[in-house]
Amino acid sequence: MMGIWMVLAAAFGFSSNPLLAQLLLSQGFSADSITLYRFAIPTLLMLLLMKKRPVFDGEFLRFAAVGGLSAIGMLAFMTSLTKLEPNTVILTYYAYPMFAILLGWLCFNKTMSRNRMIAAMLIAIAVGVMQDAQGFNASWLDLLVCLAAPASFAVVINMFSLPEKNHDAAARMFAALLGNVVVLVPITLFSQQAFSLPSTLEQLGLVLALGVLSAALPQYLFSRGAQLADMEKTTMVSSCEVVFALGLGWFFLGDALRMNDLMATTLILLAGLIRYEGIPVPMDSDSDGRAKETSSALVSHSTENHSA
Repeated sequence: MMGIWMVLAAAFGFSSNPLLAQLLLSQGFSADSITLYRFAIPTLLMLLLMKKRPVFDGEFLRFAAVGGLSAIGMLAFMTSLTKLEPNTVILTYYAYPMFAILLGWLCFNKTMSRNRMIAAMLIAIAVGVMQDAQGFNASWLDLLVCLAAPASFAVVINMFSLPEKNHDAAARMFAALLGNVVVLVPITLFSQQAFSLPSTLEQLGLVLALGVLSAALPQYLFSRGAQLADMEKTTMVSSCEVVFALGLGWFFLGDALRMNDLMATTLILLAGLIRYEGIPVPMDSDSDGRAKETSSALVSHSTENHSA
């Protein structure tokens, strides 16, 4: 039971990322500065806690490159929050299992089973419902930028589901986090917008909450909780993250919940609860430090991207 509560707490923590990002954007922080804080703080914490020095070989560099890709995806997510309705951005991001399934089939030699196809179709319908809610008022470029976040996250999920070779989950995660920062630092420095520094205790609190409460702490809780709970319960509880994310926006920011949002959320939850038949279930961990089975990683929330 403790494992379930830890996974639930992790899902709640990860779901606070859109809320904290919106609050920092309203305080005048730039999207690239927020994204850098989002990854730099967990990177520093992990650097302090790592027990052994990683080996900078080809595998490490590949995961660093994947981390850089996920950083660009998260930057697209933050930027989309300034141009599209927050609920649409949030729900579009949680469509990443569809991209993970399709990319896994096309590029990573994953099996396209019947249940996987059903899950992908449900999420595709949810994306269509969300875009219909926009009334096509947004430009196609804005919509493509919004889709960059779940697409990049899907690549990360598939990479971290590969069997371990020279590096364990912690080393993979550190490589991805390092890639995040290496990509984001020059983007932030050469951005047309000045780097945003906290000028009040409220802003400092929001920045620390973004890096610790919505990244580092839930990452630890998930990795511990997933070891105590079985795969099906972990998947089910993790799927609640999309509900938490929308609920926090509604409660603290007054974001309206329309019928289209509720329909899309239901479809994504249903997709997350579908079991993948005939898939082995060796324990693994993604770049967010979440210990998941390979099959579970494609339907429950991970973030790495969150954190990687």
